[in-house]
Amino acid sequence: MRILATLCGLSAFLLSCVSFAQPQGSMGDYLEMEKASVPFRKFADGWIVTARKGDMAAVERAISPNLAARVGPEVVKRNLSDKVLPFFAAAKDVGKSVTITQTTDGFGSRGFAYYMYIVPASGSQRPFVLYVVDEKGKMVIANILVDHHVPDRHK
Repeated sequence: MRILATLCGLSAFLLSCVSFAQPQGSMGDYLEMEKASVPFRKFADGWIVTARKGDMAAVERAISPNLAARVGPEVVKRNLSDKVLPFFAAAKDVGKSVTITQTTDGFGSRGFAYYMYIVPASGSQRPFVLYVVDEKGKMVIANILVDHHVPDRHK
């Protein structure tokens, strides 16, 4: 059984609809999900490195084409340049705590959501959520929420 929630509307990053689900089962079920998420996590980690470097073109190329078509390229660029890249530029490191859940975006693409933190050069950890999905055989970023804390997900 899964508990489903839907995030719709204006997020800290883009307009989108994203569903997330967490298995309600054994630790073994969670470990299986974690194992299945490994290639998605590698993609997420690479995207985070690229965002920390400030590579706008590479970060933008990784955004879901479905999402970019829905909200428009100007919205994508503005949110990346005004919110996302400055957020990651402030990171001295990425926090150790990660919670993984399954996700399905508003277009039916499935993948995983990663609830994480950056560790800035000064100050407290700052939360973010990165949604990575398989869109027509290609991994893409379906959404990114910066400075957005989700209780019971950010540990």
